[in-house]
Amino acid sequence: MSYQELFFADDISSDIEEAQVPVANNASNDLKAIKAMLGRLTSEVVSLRTEVASIKAKVCGEAFKPKEVVPMEPLKSLEELTSFEERIKDEKVFKSFVIELQSSGEKTFDKFIRSSWRLMISDEVARQCSWRGTEAKKCVRGMKITLGIRTAFKQKFALEDADFDRTTQKYFQYAQDRLSRSAKKMKSSQYFITFF
Repeated sequence: MSYQELFFADDISSDIEEAQVPVANNASNDLKAIKAMLGRLTSEVVSLRTEVASIKAKVCGEAFKPKEVVPMEPLKSLEELTSFEERIKDEKVFKSFVIELQSSGEKTFDKFIRSSWRLMISDEVARQCSWRGTEAKKCVRGMKITLGIRTAFKQKFALEDADFDRTTQKYFQYAQDRLSRSAKKMKSSQYFITFF
């Protein structure tokens, strides 16, 4: 057929309509199959979540168990840190400490590590400590609190020690910067309050 015959032919349009009907029916059937598959997958995901929650409750205890070992507010002095270190030397207390740390809702390993340290010690104490220690700063690498956070980290994320070490080193390295920023915020908010 020539181009003109195709262009002016009326019976071609009926051929096209007949060809579209099976395609539409196939697409409709495919869509129904995909919806059914998606429904099954959704129910499986809900089932798996329920199962994981029940296993987690059996292993870790109740989900909303009050914290008994982790302090209610961060430790504010090196003396409090030393006292806490002595407290978690008891194996039973240490295990409870790790379980309480694992209940953190943080989804990424670096946020988990930083929030664990933030939960445990104030920036003022972190400023007085470092990873390896110096004459002026306390070494945190070998402390029981570090072991507890590392244990919780490894059980929760199953990553390498190097990831934990690097994030912890940075946390202590930038403690003075965090203190300076919070002091600036405090000054600017006081200025704002006294200005108005």
